[in-house]
Amino acid sequence: MSTFDTADRLSYNPRMVGTVTPSSILIIRLSSIGDVVRTLPALTSLRQNYPKAHITWVVEDKSSGILEGHPYLDEVLVFERKRIVRSLKNPLRFPEAVALLIRFLSRLRSVKYDLAFDFHGILKSGLIAYLSHSPKRIGFKEGYVKEFSYFFTNLRIRPSDAGLPRVVRNLELIKQFVLPGNLTQRPALGVTDKHRAKAHKFIHDKLGDCHPLVAVHPGTSRPLKKWPLQSFAALCDLLTQKLGARVILTWGPGEREEVEQIRSLTRTRPLIGMQTDSLLELAALLELCEMMVTVDSGPMHIGSAMGTPVVAIFGPTDERINAPYWKPNRIVRSEVPCHPCDEDCVYAKCMEAVKPEDVLEAASELFKQERPLRSR
Repeated sequence: MSTFDTADRLSYNPRMVGTVTPSSILIIRLSSIGDVVRTLPALTSLRQNYPKAHITWVVEDKSSGILEGHPYLDEVLVFERKRIVRSLKNPLRFPEAVALLIRFLSRLRSVKYDLAFDFHGILKSGLIAYLSHSPKRIGFKEGYVKEFSYFFTNLRIRPSDAGLPRVVRNLELIKQFVLPGNLTQRPALGVTDKHRAKAHKFIHDKLGDCHPLVAVHPGTSRPLKKWPLQSFAALCDLLTQKLGARVILTWGPGEREEVEQIRSLTRTRPLIGMQTDSLLELAALLELCEMMVTVDSGPMHIGSAMGTPVVAIFGPTDERINAPYWKPNRIVRSEVPCHPCDEDCVYAKCMEAVKPEDVLEAASELFKQERPLRSR
């Protein structure tokens, strides 16, 4: 069993700063939640360099909540993928899909964008960049994107390393347009006092002022990245018995049954987290925790962005690229020869091979290291 700690790697040599002063900028990162979070430092850097520019972000509906009320955005343009796909499947609703696409294109073209950054690198995002009519459409070179999206960009950037953390790679896409002093690795989320007050009230009403509070988030978008429920249950008991932690099982849409199953398998009966109305409420809840234990997921990146120490369990995906970027964190994975594969295996042996005791060890190390710092 190996435990890794991510390292910050940034090296910039801007060449185009001063050649353009954009009045409007388009950011395209459609999904997923974790990838949107890891694009936020690029947004912050662009805003710091161009404080008066109108900045629009195109995102799909499922991931749009993380951008709600963001202070650095002038507009969030939601691409209603779910409704469009649902309408296209029904011939009787085909006109609805056409109307949604026309409305989206109308809003997209209502602003003349001087720069369009395609962080996503798929056919759909490339088409959106092209249809924006921006004269400068920046994306990654062939070999670093999918579905021939490079056909739709006219300034193509080659990442310095194929194994870069996604945050660094995203910053490399904008580095030619940003002064070195305005490049930042820190994210910014639109979490408000209202979000924090709701999270604090829930914790206070359920647990009082108890500490330490550890969030355990089992949910993830792909079954391949899931850790067995019984392993999560055993870990919850170990965190309580060995570290004296109060464990809270956090969850998102469609995950309530899963956390209830985990709780039923425990002896210590951890608290099931509140139903959050937005991703920012989840962010506020994670911010209150002294640690988060999770798998490779969007909430993993949210917790990391909020400054919560994260222990992340990895299996098929590459931790060099996908680990929680903001320290402190620990990555735990099994030593299997097929890692990383990012394939849909019938049995995710790499996840099953990670034992609760291994995760507890990483959590204990991080807990001892970080708790004195967070209590100051």
